[in-house]
Amino acid sequence: MSTHPPAPPSLPRYALHSLGCKVSRAEGATLSALLARAGLAPADAPDRATVVVVHGCAVTARAERDARRLLRRVRREAPGATTVVSGCLAERDPRALATLDEVDLVVGFAALRKLPALLAARAAGLLPGKVVGTPSEGTAPDVPLALPAADADAPIGAFVNAGRTRAFLKVQDGCDRRCAFCVVPSLRGRERSAACEDAEDAVRRLGDAGIPEVVLVGVHLASFGRGTRGGRLVDLLRRLERHPPACRIRLSSLEPMEAGEALVDLVAGSAVVVPHLHLPLQSGSDAVLRRMRRGLTVARFVRLAERAVRNPRLHLATDVIAGFPGESEEEFGATESLLASLPFASAHVFPFSPRPGTDGERLHRERGVPPAVVERRAARLRRRADAGARAFRSRASGTEAEVVALRGGRGLTDHYLEVALAAGPDGVPPAGTRFRARLVPGADGELTAVGGLSLGGAAPC
Repeated sequence: MSTHPPAPPSLPRYALHSLGCKVSRAEGATLSALLARAGLAPADAPDRATVVVVHGCAVTARAERDARRLLRRVRREAPGATTVVSGCLAERDPRALATLDEVDLVVGFAALRKLPALLAARAAGLLPGKVVGTPSEGTAPDVPLALPAADADAPIGAFVNAGRTRAFLKVQDGCDRRCAFCVVPSLRGRERSAACEDAEDAVRRLGDAGIPEVVLVGVHLASFGRGTRGGRLVDLLRRLERHPPACRIRLSSLEPMEAGEALVDLVAGSAVVVPHLHLPLQSGSDAVLRRMRRGLTVARFVRLAERAVRNPRLHLATDVIAGFPGESEEEFGATESLLASLPFASAHVFPFSPRPGTDGERLHRERGVPPAVVERRAARLRRRADAGARAFRSRASGTEAEVVALRGGRGLTDHYLEVALAAGPDGVPPAGTRFRARLVPGADGELTAVGGLSLGGAAPC
């Protein structure tokens, strides 16, 4: 939910829940700004909201269940509020959502810019139905890269964390790939990118505003700039390298099919982009990758990963799917072995979730892996991922890192470790402080950032 000062009692009040990925959070921030510009104010308690927006996720069946559970809770907490569903959830099955008593309005991506006007039209009884701007209405997905910001001086399309410790800047949307397991292309539409100069300007403005870390996010971030004349992602980063902004840069997930050697080398050796690469693998078996239609080979992934970890500080992350249809024990073993053979600092493990309308759903009907086997394999992969995470944290012990202070006495290192903050004479560094510190193990084994020199932000540590 958005965090703002309490609303005056006379103003209509809204609450906004962004579920799912970092892109969804950035979109939620721009929707919040849009509502604020229309004269709504943030609700200071759930039962005081007159409008509730659930910007939902539909990547997995579990994500949909979580969103529907939230909708039921919202109706209990604010029974008189107008409840709006948007995001990927609204695109996936808008007609089914519209049948729910706890849903008043389903707004597709193509109509997001009109949300305040739609709310006014509904209040006046002028809408013919609950569903607006979704594929079922004959409207193709067209997710805005930018919506008007409430503050004319603020960068557009950025979600800034509470405490102003990080900003998520959406610079790309859509995906032209058709991986067999993924429903996102049908929900998000074609690939499109912000202009390179606009993205650079937004990063610099966020840094100048005192935000210590900006995360560049996109549905298919590695394809940023494709089809434009302004340059690709590596070109944007080189521009920021030549004239460093006042913030550090982090990249969200990069598909290894498009993340080439030049981009990997830049991240591994950059003074501006933090040493953190998330390259989704999905399977360590070439046969499974072909069935997934990933357009990727294990050999190519390994080459990229090995280039990245030439920097021993780099946090290498990945995603893997357990139990893709037809996955044999041998194919599963190849994934498990690959997780063990590379120094992954983190790995997100997903049991296969058949999504309606995908080839993966058809394959699941024909060659589905039994649920008990899927869960057992997922558990084994998680144990392997946990071992890799412990090893990376152990290697970081006793080294120096650049830390951004979060709230609650916590900090985030440049190589993506959450650590405790040691208190100095003036207490722990305020949220938003950026500083260098030594990482030492505490009594419970948790890493603690001790001492250091301030690099800017809220105050010196």
